[in-house]
Amino acid sequence: MKSLWREDFPKDTNPLHFFLFCSRPYWKPATIALIAVIIAGSLSASIAYVFKLIANAAAALSVGGSYEELALACGMLVLFLFLAKAFWRISGFAGMRWATGARATARQTLTSYVTLHSRAYFSDRFAGSIANKISQAGGGMLEIVEKVLWDFLELIVASIVSLIIAFFVSPIIASILFVWLLTVVVINMYFARKRRPLSMHAQALETKLTGMTVDLLSNITTMQEYARREFEMDNFKDAILERRVAGLKNWGFSEYVLVLNNILQFIFGSAMLFIAVLFMHSGIISLGDIILVITVIFRIEGHLQSLGNNINRMSNTWGEVEESLREIVAPHEIADIANASTCSISVGEIHLKDVSFKYGDIPIFEKLNLFIPAGQRVGIVGRSGAGKSTLMRILLRHHELNSGAVMIDGTDIASVTQDSLRCGISVVPQEPLLFHRTISENIAYGKPDASQAEIEEAARLAQADDFIKRLEEGYGSLVGERGVKLSGGERQRIAIARAILKNAPILLMDEATASLDSESEVAIQDALKELMKGKTVIAIAHRLSTLREMDRIIVMDRGKIIEEGSHEELVNLGGTYSELWNHQAGGFLQE
Repeated sequence: MKSLWREDFPKDTNPLHFFLFCSRPYWKPATIALIAVIIAGSLSASIAYVFKLIANAAAALSVGGSYEELALACGMLVLFLFLAKAFWRISGFAGMRWATGARATARQTLTSYVTLHSRAYFSDRFAGSIANKISQAGGGMLEIVEKVLWDFLELIVASIVSLIIAFFVSPIIASILFVWLLTVVVINMYFARKRRPLSMHAQALETKLTGMTVDLLSNITTMQEYARREFEMDNFKDAILERRVAGLKNWGFSEYVLVLNNILQFIFGSAMLFIAVLFMHSGIISLGDIILVITVIFRIEGHLQSLGNNINRMSNTWGEVEESLREIVAPHEIADIANASTCSISVGEIHLKDVSFKYGDIPIFEKLNLFIPAGQRVGIVGRSGAGKSTLMRILLRHHELNSGAVMIDGTDIASVTQDSLRCGISVVPQEPLLFHRTISENIAYGKPDASQAEIEEAARLAQADDFIKRLEEGYGSLVGERGVKLSGGERQRIAIARAILKNAPILLMDEATASLDSESEVAIQDALKELMKGKTVIAIAHRLSTLREMDRIIVMDRGKIIEEGSHEELVNLGGTYSELWNHQAGGFLQE
């Protein structure tokens, strides 16, 4: 199965290049399938010639012909049919390995690629829409293989063989057939290019509609509690109507092309048949030749009739794949440098040197300097927009700096791989998100080789063991999408248990106790103290009372450090921190 996966990525968003990229690991079954289709298609197209032999042999019986010639011709028909069917099945068995493999590689590659995008990339997009694009691109690979193998290649082979056979009957009839084929192909290719923007527009609206659906279903409780169903349904009606209009334009375009194909088939097919009858009347060709021409006409007509549909479907698939690739295979916002080293955080000393950073054109930090010795516990305080969470994300390298450097244990984090950096940091976010997996798997996410005993010990320290054991499946309980089956406080405790088990040298906590009630918060204070021992800790909190045990508190405002010191020092200073402390209600920082 290793041949399914590719470690490299597509270089551009061209669907043809991507198709070849995904097909390359399966060149052997692809080659077998292509050869098998060529042989099977040639045999199937040659049956028209065998019909001629049968017709001529049957007609010759009335003038002294032998039954042996008729039997031989019938035997050839049986053999050709048998061999054609056999090679079609060979193409099927080889083609299925090619098609399903290309789809698997596409999904693996695009999923791998998209996971390297930055946090900002996902903030601007619906997760459901991204997943839908990956699925469409993967499905497009399978459909392209099917169309190439069993539609377009078969048509090419049937056309070439039919032209050769027709030429031996009459160069004039062969010329008419050639002009017919050439005209239909050129016209259909021309209109397929014209249709592609319509297909891409329809697909973009489909993606938008999928995103709206995911957004609504993710917030269904809010919709119900605010009685906004009618409002949401009106929005959906508008989006669905827009998608329908785009679909009608896209589909209607193909119907006009099919009408044109039918007209061409009628004109050229009638011409071939008229010439064949005229030549037979003149004694130029035989009855068998008439049968051959009729067979060729109906066989080619069937292929050309489906050509319009196939080109239209291919154009639609092409548009879907191209639109998906443009969205997914965008340059990564933050990429590891070439030959990036592996970071091994040992003590957790943090040093920000002249750090400048902007969100677009909005400056957040301007030459920010901050030194945190290894093992120091630091609390970050400030009103909304002060830059607290951005500071956390910069330490995790979710953003690229405009200038300056972030050093951990003396190493610039921009020079190491992102994965190795984050392996040395534990995070307890304000809104913990869990995988739809078991509780054990979620706790052990930062330490996959943890034993069940270690998992349960971490849960006990995080005050999560009691509620977990009350669940029907205990530690084997599935938590639902994004942990929806658990309360906010329960999800937070799972996140804390995960950080306890990971036991990284640096601990980042963004409102780690925000989702806990007062009783639960008090209960896990000792666990948090245990968790923080020997670690460099940076904790954001609006509940200032939770920061009293910190070695140092930093007050930020508009991306600048305006005060720092211990809780007592800052309260006695009579500055911003003291003002915030005095204005707290219920222990929370007023925004």
